[in-house]
Amino acid sequence: MSIEIFKEQPNKLLNLSQAAHILGYKDHRKVELFIQQGLLTCFKLPHSNRYKIPYHDVMRLPSLIQSQSDSDS
Repeated sequence: MSIEIFKEQPNKLLNLSQAAHILGYKDHRKVELFIQQGLLTCFKLPHSNRYKIPYHDVMRLPSLIQSQSDSDS
């Protein structure tokens, strides 16, 4: 069962460190790995070198990982 209460929140753009903090990681390296694997979508804002990730994508990530591991089994 999927709980999607987070959809009531605004879909703000987070930086990699903020996304890592929400997911329970100490730094952004794991988030970069999720981006490389195609599990997270990131955007580069104009006039900036920093990447941003939508909040809703970050909150959906655990269920994506779970469904991916279920299909691998």
